[in-house]
Amino acid sequence: MNNSVLITKSNICCRLLIDTLLDRLKRFEANTLFTNFVLLIAFHFSLADFIIRMAVTFYVNMLAYFINDFIDVDVDLAAEGKDHAKALFLKENKRTALALIVCLSVALLVFTLFYSTSVCFGIIFVVFVIFIYTDYFKTRAYWDIFGCFLWAISLSWIAIPDFSFEGIKLILLLGLFSCCTETAQCIKDYESDKKYGLKTTPIVLGISRTFLMVRILYVVAALYTIFILRQPVGFLVLVPIFFSTSQLITRYWLKLRIVFGIVWLVIMVRVYFNV
Repeated sequence: MNNSVLITKSNICCRLLIDTLLDRLKRFEANTLFTNFVLLIAFHFSLADFIIRMAVTFYVNMLAYFINDFIDVDVDLAAEGKDHAKALFLKENKRTALALIVCLSVALLVFTLFYSTSVCFGIIFVVFVIFIYTDYFKTRAYWDIFGCFLWAISLSWIAIPDFSFEGIKLILLLGLFSCCTETAQCIKDYESDKKYGLKTTPIVLGISRTFLMVRILYVVAALYTIFILRQPVGFLVLVPIFFSTSQLITRYWLKLRIVFGIVWLVIMVRVYFNV
């Protein structure tokens, strides 16, 4: 392979990854960067471990969303409101994209295997979840919500002390939060999902019953925070119960993230000071 071909392939790879990254940042979906950042601080990781685990977090977020885009490329091309230029470029370079996924995955697995068995396990967990979520869970009622529970746990696993029971209890809360935000996301996509014949939770339950379900999830998350994690701030998780369901669902979703972000930040401060 000559130098010009290598340069062309490198440029394609860079564009594929940058397109995915910018798209997710624009949609505020790479929230694991924030949760893992404060987790690493709360658990007093050394500076070297902090840098490595944040780099792995960034890397695996990009890889996970890239795999998602790769599997969903035909759906994204057909869907309204999607970046068709990005999806078309990915489809035109699908073989290069597949090779990139394999290379990125292998490189990450090898690095984390030598760095930390626990982090390596987390990477395997992430890759497994992203494939079953994108290929199976996300288009099936109830599984779409459960898939996001697993996604949040797997991505956050990187930022807890190796196989830490206390860390696992904390990231289970992130899984519950993800169930709530994903339910709102599914409601937002109701019309397009219905148009394409998908059987997501809101389509099977109906929007009113889906809102009832998510309110139950708020109560479960609040009880978990207060009684399992023993964090009094858990009562704030009940605030979204009173959010109007007639407002724009994008605004509802953003408010959810703000409430959960505040709760998570308070818990992390208490973990940091061991109170």
